[in-house]
Amino acid sequence: MKYSDIVKTTIIISVIGFISAFSLSFMKKITQEPIAKQEQEKKLEALALVLPGYTVQQEKTVTIDDTPFTYWIATKEENRIVKKAWAFLTEKKGYGGPVQSIVGVDESNTILGFTILSQNETPGLGARCVEVASNETFVDHFITKNLTSKEEVSWFQEQFVGLNASKPIAIQKKGNWHKEMKEELIQHNAVTAITGATITTKAVTQSIEEGIQKLHKALTLQEVQ
Repeated sequence: MKYSDIVKTTIIISVIGFISAFSLSFMKKITQEPIAKQEQEKKLEALALVLPGYTVQQEKTVTIDDTPFTYWIATKEENRIVKKAWAFLTEKKGYGGPVQSIVGVDESNTILGFTILSQNETPGLGARCVEVASNETFVDHFITKNLTSKEEVSWFQEQFVGLNASKPIAIQKKGNWHKEMKEELIQHNAVTAITGATITTKAVTQSIEEGIQKLHKALTLQEVQ
């Protein structure tokens, strides 16, 4: 190959490389804002779910145990008394990667709501942590098309409501959670594991336990400041 051909090829490859890099950079720039907006909207929806009846007043991010920790302060007025609640982001590695959640707790550390923001668990197993159960019957689906019978919250996530986040959350193997289990599980501060996905269940319970400890540290830090 002639020297001139080598130079020509090099220039062409460089130009293609520059155009590709510029295109990727441009695409990232124009998609960055919509993605950020979408993530923010998802967080706001999650906060409304985990802090029912409360109004979020402030968002804070502090460093706890050398890692960023984000939490929200919320209030509501009841019988002329202002009550506080908090929500916090927490994350723990599951079977397929990090499971990130938002947890809402009141002044007694009782879980008001819990929702999983992101997970990469195995479909049909750990991914059932976001599975939404349905009470829809065969007739509802094929004849009446009644969609109002569907549950809006995952059965796995719903069972955490009412538990004490500051105490160890036990794991029992009772199959899919249903409302008849609620009182017995709350008495033991326990949840029922996802069948075949104990690792995912442990990741979630441990993330809540670690998250509430960080929240207490953050609130102590706030008082000192």
